Amino acid sequence: MGDTAALLCVHISGRPTPSCRRPHVAVAQVRTTGPSTQGAEGTRCRMPTTDQGAGVAPRSGAPAEAAALADLRSAVGHLHPDDPAELVAIADDLRALGSPAAAVPFYEAAVEQGVPGAVYRLGVAHHEAGDAAEAFRCFELAGLAGDALGAFMAAQVATERGDLHAARRWYELAQGVEGAAVRLAQVLAELGERDAADGLLAATSGESWEAAVELVRSGALSPDDAVALLEGWAGTGEARVAATLADLYVRAGRGPDAEDLLEQAALAGEPTARTSLGVLRLRAGRVAEAMALWHEAAAQGDPQAAELLARFG
Repeated sequence: MGDTAALLCVHISGRPTPSCRRPHVAVAQVRTTGPSTQGAEGTRCRMPTTDQGAGVAPRSGAPAEAAALADLRSAVGHLHPDDPAELVAIADDLRALGSPAAAVPFYEAAVEQGVPGAVYRLGVAHHEAGDAAEAFRCFELAGLAGDALGAFMAAQVATERGDLHAARRWYELAQGVEGAAVRLAQVLAELGERDAADGLLAATSGESWEAAVELVRSGALSPDDAVALLEGWAGTGEARVAATLADLYVRAGRGPDAEDLLEQAALAGEPTARTSLGVLRLRAGRVAEAMALWHEAAAQGDPQAAELLARFG
């Protein structure tokens, strides 16, 4: 149960029940080279759904697809670009157009040419095309070759499979990737190493808003220290801490402060703030406003808003 659900418990049942859900794995986005139209945002992790090129391509293994891939591999074999990175750029564009399977031969050629990052991207293409085993193999190869993004994805797949010891090793190799420290801390906690998890979160809470939120949720800080930590992040304009900080305000009897904070974050477009603000509106009897806020947040992809709509809508 996240901060919104905790707020709901505080306001309706009077008993908060915080817990932390490990997110599903999603492919980390990376900067492309050449004329690719794909974005260059940082990492945010969840799986098996992906943020890049939805799985519109047919599943691998179909006869027609196998023949098409063979033709593509043959054609790619005759390409001799002056800059092998152009192979990656073409493949990136194919993925952006929703054809990850068609991108595979171009990435394979780039791997043969030793283009940096090509093995990781090949894993992403296999993942998007539905070949989880080949994707994991590529992520492991990339991670072993020192690619932090490959290690990050290998860690998430290992976590999804329940192999926490392997996940720990891969996350340790992925430090520097956004979200890696938080997910390593979650794995450490599940392995029973709570002190190590809290120590890692404390060490990174000044650099990562996500680590700060996770540290607060862990209960390792006093209420005053937790508020001070998140207020520091809020002061930098980081709207994503608003829901957790508002929950702390509510627990401390600072309802108006929580509402003001959530209103500002909602205006900034933060979906979790809209969800939490909807909870406060519901408590005040403003049901229509609560539903509207939850619909907006759900449309932005907040799963807790969708859960609340399913429960109360």
